[in-house]
Amino acid sequence: MNQTRFTLIELLVVIAIVLLLAGLLLPALNMARNRAWSARCRANLHSIAAGLRMYLDDANDIMPEAAQLPSANLNENPAIADVLAPHLGNNEVFRCPADNKGYFTSEGSSYEYNANLGGRRVDKTFLSRALGIENVPVMYDYKAFHGEPGRPGAANYLFADGHVGDME
Repeated sequence: MNQTRFTLIELLVVIAIVLLLAGLLLPALNMARNRAWSARCRANLHSIAAGLRMYLDDANDIMPEAAQLPSANLNENPAIADVLAPHLGNNEVFRCPADNKGYFTSEGSSYEYNANLGGRRVDKTFLSRALGIENVPVMYDYKAFHGEPGRPGAANYLFADGHVGDME
C-alpha cells in the first residue's frame, strides 16, 4: 500500500498561498464594506430629509431650533433627533453605520445639525443667498466617517433642497 502524505514544505506553501490570497481579498472586502456603510448613511439622510420636510410643512417652512452639539449643553435647545422623532418614528435613522466615534451615543445622532438655520426659513438666510439653497448644508456627518477628511465621499451631507451628496 502506497500512502502519499504532504511534506512540511508543501503544507507551508499551501498556507502561504492561502495567506497571500486573503491579503489580496481583505482590502477589497473592506472597501466594499465602507461603500455599503456610506450608502446606508446616505439612505439615512434621505429618510431624515423626508422627516424634516414633514416638520417644515407643519412649521410654515421655519427650520427647527435644535442644538448643534447637544452634549455640550450650550443652550436649552433639544437634539435634532428629538425634534424630528414624531415625523420619523425610528431614531435609528440618525445612526451612521460607520460612526466609530460614538456620536450617536453621546449626541443622539451621527449627523450634526446646522443650528445656524434654526428659527428661520432657509431661503431667507445668508447662506442661501450666497450659495443657493441647493448648496446649504442642513445636516452632515460629525466627522469624515467614510474616508480621508477633505476627499470626496469622506462625509455625507443633507442639503436644504433635500438632496444628499458631497460638499463641493
